[in-house]
Amino acid sequence: MPIAVLRRTVRELPTTFFLDDAASLDPGVPLSAQDSILVGARIARTGYARRQAGDLESQSAEVHKAASGVEVVIDRVVP
Repeated sequence: MPIAVLRRTVRELPTTFFLDDAASLDPGVPLSAQDSILVGARIARTGYARRQAGDLESQSAEVHKAASGVEVVIDRVVP
């Protein structure tokens, strides 16, 4: 279950992003309270949030909350 989401359009890629408590889906679960997080990306063919066959995605990577310069590469198709 995601604890934070950033939404971008394909036109905005590549993009630079910054994750902080404002990106949290639930104010009761702030990102600042996590030691590390999984970061990944997906381009949804339909535009809907739910993962579906044909979507393009990256492999998720665990990063420390203070990490910077994290690069996310969208390089696979959801079967």
